[in-house]
Amino acid sequence: MNPNKKKILVTGGTQGIGAASVHLLVKNNYEVHITYNSSSRIADEFCSQYPEQVFAYQLDQGDQQSIRKASFLTKHSWDGIIFNAALGSATVNRYIDSNTSGGTSSDEAMLKVNALGPLWLYETVEEQLLKRTEPSKLIFISSVGGGIAAFPKFKLSDGMSKAAVSFLARQLAVENSHTLIDVFVICPGATETAMFTSSTLANLSLDERKAFESGMAKKRLIQPKEIAYWLHQLLQSESTVLHGCTIDASMGLGVRPGILTEKSNQ
Repeated sequence: MNPNKKKILVTGGTQGIGAASVHLLVKNNYEVHITYNSSSRIADEFCSQYPEQVFAYQLDQGDQQSIRKASFLTKHSWDGIIFNAALGSATVNRYIDSNTSGGTSSDEAMLKVNALGPLWLYETVEEQLLKRTEPSKLIFISSVGGGIAAFPKFKLSDGMSKAAVSFLARQLAVENSHTLIDVFVICPGATETAMFTSSTLANLSLDERKAFESGMAKKRLIQPKEIAYWLHQLLQSESTVLHGCTIDASMGLGVRPGILTEKSNQ
């Protein structure tokens, strides 16, 4: 570990937006710490690919005790935290299957991991962040569904959890108006990640996928590296003027949520 490098924590850093962010942050000379739940192989590959620059920790974000026992959270002084780890309407089932305690419903898991997890993480590191003499950037990742707009047939607990993330970020921005902690929330639209593939794309034929993408805003899916770019920008000192903002990163889907049904009715 290099004391001269800025330390960034990326939760859920092994896939999708999290993984794209890790690659970009390493390229820009950050020391990156990532959490993962079950993808230990990918985490090990990251650490091998970027020795002394990427460090990985297993963490069940839906388990408050797991967070309380995670000593790495308070061991480091974080220059930034990207709250990225989350479950989707399909990946939630894999989480439930791997939950050894059993008896967890998909709705409960969704709300615990997506909404309560970021809250518990912030509560764990809050005291340490307030003691810093340099700014800290906290970036919460919500989604266009729940954070910006509502869509038919969207899993209710998924949307509820993402709305809770947006509220949490805005409330923390209020609480930290006079501190060195800057808070933002970014709400991506349909992004080509493993989570979105599991919930939506995997069930489509090639022709159906082409039709789906042509009906999206800008007629394409968002790429993880595009969201990672803006996450990196929010880690810069100039981002303080955006403290408290909610960023619609949906290529227009958030301002015109009916575009999907409009296309299908043409």
